[in-house]
Amino acid sequence: MSELVVETPEGVALRFEIAGVGTRLLAASLDGLVFALVLLLGVLFFLVAGVEPGYVWLVSGTFLWLAGYSFVFSMLWNGRTPGKVWQRIRVFDESGTAASVTQHFVRSLFVPFEAVLVFPIALSWILIAATPRHQRFGDLVAGTLVLREGHERLPVDLAPRLTWSTLTQHVLPLEPAQAREFEGRDLGFLRQLLGRDDLDPGERARLEHRAAQHFAERLGPEALELAAEEPRTLLRELFLFLREMRAANLANDRVTRPAAGAGDRDSSRGAGSPRR
Repeated sequence: MSELVVETPEGVALRFEIAGVGTRLLAASLDGLVFALVLLLGVLFFLVAGVEPGYVWLVSGTFLWLAGYSFVFSMLWNGRTPGKVWQRIRVFDESGTAASVTQHFVRSLFVPFEAVLVFPIALSWILIAATPRHQRFGDLVAGTLVLREGHERLPVDLAPRLTWSTLTQHVLPLEPAQAREFEGRDLGFLRQLLGRDDLDPGERARLEHRAAQHFAERLGPEALELAAEEPRTLLRELFLFLREMRAANLANDRVTRPAAGAGDRDSSRGAGSPRR
């Protein structure tokens, strides 16, 4: 099994499975059937309608429509065609990020060329099997990979019904005023770190220890001791605290903020309306 290793901004290596030749072949087979069916229906439509130039034009442009099929579906379905949806695979950039419009376009241009090379020797499939990252001609030129889906899972929000104020025991000496010392990105980082389940246990422990030390230095001596002994406990309670304080602040802002334009309407009415 081939893998793509991506290093996150936190310095953690994530491993993603690259789709192999068997999976790619099944996806391409379904795409070929779907494309052939659509093309056949188009030809039958023009024949029944008696528009001879229509089906001649349709058939003569088969290779162009084949490239268009790949490109349009890749753009509409974020790197997937019907066959890729069936096999749960998707086109990505070689770095593991989403492929660009240009990459999808260049990759699609090679689809007709590679379809021709299936006979008498399936050169594209030999290339997919032989290359370390299972890349066909279009992938090599466009700089793309086909990965199995499932690694773009978003970090889950931990314990959505649990709040910091209802904890039976607080291990950190936190006060609501301290929430001002933290930013929204601090909360986002904690949510991402605690909610990810794609990390190696050893790497997770190392990253949590570093994060706990970082936040403990901003919280005081008691937090430093807890960071050394129970880093995940510190991070979890701090996350619940910041989430609750941020939600309360947003709720207060909505209550105290005047309706948009209300003050302007009142002032303009007072300044510009004649006295009666």
